[in-house]
Amino acid sequence: MTPLFLAVWLAYPVPEIAGDCTCPTPAEVRERLVPLADSGAGETTDEIAPHRAYLSSTNQSVHVELLAADGNLLAERSLDRTGTCSDVAEAVAVVLATWEAKLNPNLATPVAPLPAPPAPAPERVVATKAEPAPPRPMPFDAGLALLASVVGGEAVFGARIEGCLFPSDVSIGLHAALSATSTHTQSIATPASDAQWMRAALSVGPNYRLGQAAPGLDVHASAVLALLHVQGAALPKTSSDTSLQLGLAAGLRGLWAWNNAAGWVGTDIFVYPGDDRLTIGNYGDVGRLPRLEVQIAVGMALGHFR
Repeated sequence: MTPLFLAVWLAYPVPEIAGDCTCPTPAEVRERLVPLADSGAGETTDEIAPHRAYLSSTNQSVHVELLAADGNLLAERSLDRTGTCSDVAEAVAVVLATWEAKLNPNLATPVAPLPAPPAPAPERVVATKAEPAPPRPMPFDAGLALLASVVGGEAVFGARIEGCLFPSDVSIGLHAALSATSTHTQSIATPASDAQWMRAALSVGPNYRLGQAAPGLDVHASAVLALLHVQGAALPKTSSDTSLQLGLAAGLRGLWAWNNAAGWVGTDIFVYPGDDRLTIGNYGDVGRLPRLEVQIAVGMALGHFR
């Protein structure tokens, strides 16, 4: 034992340190307590009995108890285990020296820096991939309509199935319709008789929709493939004929939509540029079918409207 250590021991009786703590050990705490006792030593009195310190470990802390010679608890404290074992031993030694100074008024309170808190762990920046927005449903509609077919001043009734399909966020889509009318009648002067005819037409073409919400307006143009059926009436021998026709169509359709349903009114003009002649037996050509047909329709549609 060195003379300096002996002088410190006599001036500041270091308490007996024991316990089951391994970080720090009682010996490590004693090594750091001796210099603190030296720095805070004063005049001691014989009335101060030697104390005992007991160290115990928990998961994240060190529990320190200061006991009197008769075993009574004088003070206790739990210190977080931060830094190295040497840092924690320094902190425990400061606590013990402070207690001793308070219990012995002849000793000055030691001043020693507590171990610096550990540096915070660097923040980890994790790049997260943004979830793509769910795709918007493709606008479409399909419905049924009643129509009036007007040819040469004569109007007959019919029906139509009609629909539109639009790519997302685009106002130009595809329009398709299938229509059929009841029988038109055309008078023939020579011989005095009538010709009855009707058409079923399929039209397909581009559609442009103005307005993203109700009311909306559709403008479309279509190529037409029609099935024409003609038969005679009031003739001694009646015959009929069915043939295909090619034509063109253009139209407007106004829609009033709410939720997934819409009501609409539309007008279409059909043009059949072919030369469709009526022929009766030995009479030869007795007339021609009209090339222009106007359809006015009122209907309902279901679908997804923008």
